[in-house]
Amino acid sequence: MCKQLPIPTRIRKSEPNEDAKLTEFQQELLQLAAVLKGEDTLTSYLEKIGKEMTVKQGNDYMEDAVKRFLEAGLHASRMGVDEEQIVQMRPSLTTRTSKPTTNQP
Repeated sequence: MCKQLPIPTRIRKSEPNEDAKLTEFQQELLQLAAVLKGEDTLTSYLEKIGKEMTVKQGNDYMEDAVKRFLEAGLHASRMGVDEEQIVQMRPSLTTRTSKPTTNQP
């Protein structure tokens, strides 16, 4: 039987300031997210990531990175890739917000 983890005690007394600039630690977390997305291969990207981001932008970036990494892992698993293999992400140079268009004559 699974044991449920306790709900952690709240340590913040107020809501986060989503417009604040990221701390150095938060920027380092973004670097980890960039590795999950495969964007660590882009020239000097890790040095610049998060420098001009707000807390909200950083949170969105990290959520997207984890989501894409998990989706890629599930996709690889469905394709029959050995579960011992590490998913290697590649940087996305385009957005995925719009559906691709097909040019039909």
